[in-house]
Amino acid sequence: MTRPWVIAASNRGWHVRDLERAFALRGAACQVAPFTALMGGTTGLDPSFEQAAGVLVRTIPGGTLEQVVLRMDLLHLALEHGLRVLNSPRALEGCVDKFLTTARLGRAGIPVPETVACQTSGQALEAYDRLGGDVVFKPLFGSEGRGMVRVTDRETAWRVATTLERLGAVLYTQAFVRHPGWDLRVFTMGGRVVAAMTRHSRSDWRTNVALGGEARPATAPAEAAGLALRSAAVMGAEMAGVDLLVDQKGKWWVIEVNAVPGWRGLAEATGQDIALTVVDHALGGRA
Repeated sequence: MTRPWVIAASNRGWHVRDLERAFALRGAACQVAPFTALMGGTTGLDPSFEQAAGVLVRTIPGGTLEQVVLRMDLLHLALEHGLRVLNSPRALEGCVDKFLTTARLGRAGIPVPETVACQTSGQALEAYDRLGGDVVFKPLFGSEGRGMVRVTDRETAWRVATTLERLGAVLYTQAFVRHPGWDLRVFTMGGRVVAAMTRHSRSDWRTNVALGGEARPATAPAEAAGLALRSAAVMGAEMAGVDLLVDQKGKWWVIEVNAVPGWRGLAEATGQDIALTVVDHALGGRA
């Protein structure tokens, strides 16, 4: 009997159902393992991993520090046991942390907006001044544009910074990239560009589809495609959704590398079967 792929997820949402459909189209077995129910014994493997062909990580739910560490431990141990884990736990840990992503990309010479991550409101205000008085405060962990605040005056910067400091949050600040009202999402898989789309906003500087942005099919320009592939490689992400902005001078900037990228908007915009591409890559065993 063919060993099943395990889809590790927080719930059986749209993306999980789309993957189940794609596995079924290829005649391959899969099963869903909720992250909140994973457990490990003396071998370190969750029971659902013991006879699996591999683990495909779809979503990682929030939790306490101990819960998150245990879940990542189980993925690391599955990888050490010889299972394919898509994406690898190292890639997941790096990409979920905006500061670590930015720092690794910047050290690799990939253009990223000037960034300061600090722990006090005083440091954040100094960063606000140094970054030109037009910055974005972002949660260190977060997705779909939620929790981001653009600040263009110093009093508001002080209020945001002091509030975040009181909450015990890291103050992650980034220079705002003036863009033409859209960004570019490039979906990469195994060192190639699978699909791309632009996301347009009519009323918000954030272009995320989850916040009302309009997705349109696109062909990634050669420079942007190259940056996306380099970024995914630097972060060790076998599968990635790389977000880029082009500024008013035509320069491309990498904003984010998502190691658990969604594709619903991308599939609808491009007409491509992204889930089938993901499953074919997993079944093909390509690294």
